[in-house]
Amino acid sequence: MLVLQIVEDLLFMDGRSRFIYERFGIEKGHMVAVLDGVRGVIDWLRGSVFCNLVRDVTFYISDEPINFPAELALEEDGQGDDDCEVVVYLNVMSIAEDYKNGEYMLDLKRSDVACFEYAAFIVLHEVGHFVHANLGCSGRSMRDRLYAYLDQGAYFYDRYEAWMDRGYSVVEKKRYRRIPQEKAADAFAKQWLDVMMGRIGEGMD
Repeated sequence: MLVLQIVEDLLFMDGRSRFIYERFGIEKGHMVAVLDGVRGVIDWLRGSVFCNLVRDVTFYISDEPINFPAELALEEDGQGDDDCEVVVYLNVMSIAEDYKNGEYMLDLKRSDVACFEYAAFIVLHEVGHFVHANLGCSGRSMRDRLYAYLDQGAYFYDRYEAWMDRGYSVVEKKRYRRIPQEKAADAFAKQWLDVMMGRIGEGMD
């Protein structure tokens, strides 16, 4: 039976705060809070209504200095369904930088968001894609359903990429969040973040 896996590839978390800030412009306190949020939401998922789905997922947590906070990926080693692995890549440093830059105001449309909470939202957003693929797409295997999900969204992502300049402006970011699959994953993340944080009950209608 597959079991939810966590891989941590952390190079800088034990570094001095001054070194991290001078080298990368990131507060170590934010990185610690991000890692706590990532670990916290993964632990919550183990006991959630999604526990049977996420047991197929590997969460790969790194802190290398890249501008890529999170991604849901299907890693394939062969041609068969048993030769693929679902991985949620999460980058602590990139999420901390996005928090520093106030990205949560675009993502969550709130100004009172803690770093822990924002990190949990990022994880749940990627999990939302995975849940929607498995529950909303047809296919005999998880691999088939994920590819069907990617195919459904291809038109909207391609149209966005043809329109955008570099993807960094507020206008571009807002338009990206209006892509149907991104909008649905955001809604999923907000709803279940509220459950995790105790703002609403899990047995809601």
